Amino acid sequence: MYVLAIDGGGTKTTAVICDNKGNIYAQVATTRSNPTAMDRQYFEATIHSIMQNLQQQNPQVVAEVVSCFAGMAGVQELQAGEVVEAILRQYVDSTATIKVDNDALIALYAGTLGKEGIVQIAGTGAITMGYDLQQGCHRVGGWGYLFDDEGGGYDLGVQLLKAVFQSYDGRAIPTRLTEVVLQHFAVENVPKLIACIYGEEHPRTVIAPLSTYIFEAADKGDIVAKRIIEDACKNYFKAIKACYSSMNWGKEEVPVVLVGGVFTNETYFVPRLQAMALEETLRFRFTTPVLPPIGGAVIAAFQQINVQLKGCFVEIFHNHYR
Repeated sequence: MYVLAIDGGGTKTTAVICDNKGNIYAQVATTRSNPTAMDRQYFEATIHSIMQNLQQQNPQVVAEVVSCFAGMAGVQELQAGEVVEAILRQYVDSTATIKVDNDALIALYAGTLGKEGIVQIAGTGAITMGYDLQQGCHRVGGWGYLFDDEGGGYDLGVQLLKAVFQSYDGRAIPTRLTEVVLQHFAVENVPKLIACIYGEEHPRTVIAPLSTYIFEAADKGDIVAKRIIEDACKNYFKAIKACYSSMNWGKEEVPVVLVGGVFTNETYFVPRLQAMALEETLRFRFTTPVLPPIGGAVIAAFQQINVQLKGCFVEIFHNHYR
């Protein structure tokens, strides 16, 4: 029994055909597939290309796919789910189950292995999504970089630059962040940063990568960097708590999965967030994913046809996934 899983984002898209033991029979990695960041023709061509590639690799298993799950960024905002489903129908058996949903769900399942919970995503932007026992879904944050996305890489990069410029002016204390940012842009002084930031590239592209320097500075004891991380933790916790309070949960502890490039430095976040939950006696269990998001999409594909994963799934999937 085979399922088709797709993880589509603003940077890249991956797809696999997999069984419930974790064996992968075909896989593709290609360009972005977020319909909010590309025209419809290019978006559709990308989905077609993925399916054609899978067919070329293993036509027999494509023909035997019984369930498809696509977790894709931007499809709900532009109501593009029907477009994806229509394309997939052209390649799989007519009886196959197909569902297209937000990529936050597969990020959650990559950590909970299919159980309900809350996922806090912090990549370039940030968003909090909850999925409860009744399959209810609730979103908090992620309303865009101009006024929200607190705790995302772009927001952290902005906080870094604020600290650097305010320190230069004498409005704030000195910070190691000044030195590392000057080195990053290869300039001699702080005022020359302006031309680098307001150049030809979009500021998000320039600023978001700076967030990695915050953790390097914090490792060396920089007070300003540590303060930025602490503020980010407070923003995450506020969003997670708001999400939790708006949904129906049982008496068991609620897993909260931390996903995205910012959480690569998980030691700065998991203990602090867990401590915040303990202070407010909230039954949260903070964790990071045990699978890549595409693994979460595989789990979702099997869940929608009520097929259980084998106990060896995680290990075998990791061994096969490239």
